[in-house]
Amino acid sequence: MHSYLHGHPALLNAVKHLEHLRPDHFELYFEHRISTKIESKDQKVESLTRAEDVGLSIRIIKDRRIGFSFTTSLDPQAIQRAAEAAIEVARFMPEDPYLSFHDISSSIYPNIDQHDSAGLKVPTAHKIELAKQLESICRKADSRIQNIRSASISENDYKVHLVDSSGEHIQHEGTLFSASVQCKAEQDGDSQSGGEYGFSNFLDQLKIGEVGTQAARWATELLGAKSAPTMSCPAVFRNSVVADLLDFISSSFSAEQISKGRSMLAGKHGQLLFSEKVTLIDDGLLAGGYGTSPFDGEGVPCKRTMLVDGGFVKGTLYDRYYAKKEKTESTGNSQRGIKAPPSIGFNNLYMEAGRPSFEQLLDGITKGILITDLMGVHTANPVTGDFSLGASGILIENGKLTRPVRGFAVAGNVLGVFKRITDVGSDLRFFGSTGAPSVRVSEISVGGV
Repeated sequence: MHSYLHGHPALLNAVKHLEHLRPDHFELYFEHRISTKIESKDQKVESLTRAEDVGLSIRIIKDRRIGFSFTTSLDPQAIQRAAEAAIEVARFMPEDPYLSFHDISSSIYPNIDQHDSAGLKVPTAHKIELAKQLESICRKADSRIQNIRSASISENDYKVHLVDSSGEHIQHEGTLFSASVQCKAEQDGDSQSGGEYGFSNFLDQLKIGEVGTQAARWATELLGAKSAPTMSCPAVFRNSVVADLLDFISSSFSAEQISKGRSMLAGKHGQLLFSEKVTLIDDGLLAGGYGTSPFDGEGVPCKRTMLVDGGFVKGTLYDRYYAKKEKTESTGNSQRGIKAPPSIGFNNLYMEAGRPSFEQLLDGITKGILITDLMGVHTANPVTGDFSLGASGILIENGKLTRPVRGFAVAGNVLGVFKRITDVGSDLRFFGSTGAPSVRVSEISVGGV
């Protein structure tokens, strides 16, 4: 009985308790993560931490009512209490005809290789040396780097299991290695900070040289920055800034947010809201993606979803609930952890790259600005997209970057920025689950001093 769960006593225990309690349907989500972080400071180990997190969440449907509970203890009594709590919660929830769980047996899942067992076996001493190398690379990249605030190498080893009440079980495992450095640059009495981050599923593909060098570049590029003039001008938005803007609008593609009137895109499917240069995709199967997985938080196979095609709004992100409510199919965009029920989110959201190099985006701009940072993008109005944010950047004169500027404000509308994109660069890179290239915008409003 339940031979598919041999080797997983916590899951087997939960199944047996739930079968005794007899909900109409149940779903178990199990997560096990082991993480290690090494920080180097002045070529010495400043900290080395290891953490192991494990948990089990339970969802049940009883009489068309949903129940949810979780436990971070795998003690049999804790699992029993969690199962009973899910049943108890359902008693007080309203009936809902759109509740359902995915039938795992109805799906075929892709084979995704994201687990670097060889990288996990690399001795800790070697990983300590990588952290020291990262610190050294950043310091040596520019003589103006005076202080390395932190240089770290992290690894995460995770396993996810999903079990349904029909007796089906799926699992996925992966690793994620990352490098991060924060540094401070000084020159002529001025100081600036900068940082960089990189990640890979495989340790030997982690590019610590690029991370260290770029961190130094970002810290030094604004040294000596002055105030910006007040003007309306063409602008280039660095890929990191575009990624922040994509993060902000991502929830507008959620079927839940659209249904609740909290989306900038509500009622605008099929309309040309973005520049014709813009194509946005969410791809849960992207090779090497931060958010890549064979299945989502409900066991639905992940897939590639076109959201914006040539400026036209084409897609919406669905989980099972809103797909059933709107009589369509889930796009495999249910996200979850242990401590909360699943909800709609993106997997790997990115803007397709264009052909021009970053330097070519600057060509032809007589007087403009490169936006290197927009502060507080998350504070923009989530429904209208209006914003007025502090920013820093570098002036563009006759197609060349000239002097750095800071302490100015940029005002506008997030969708307006995407609408006024005149060209998309080739420098697509991912910042976690969000990927973006740099873009050129026909006009923005800069409020200087």
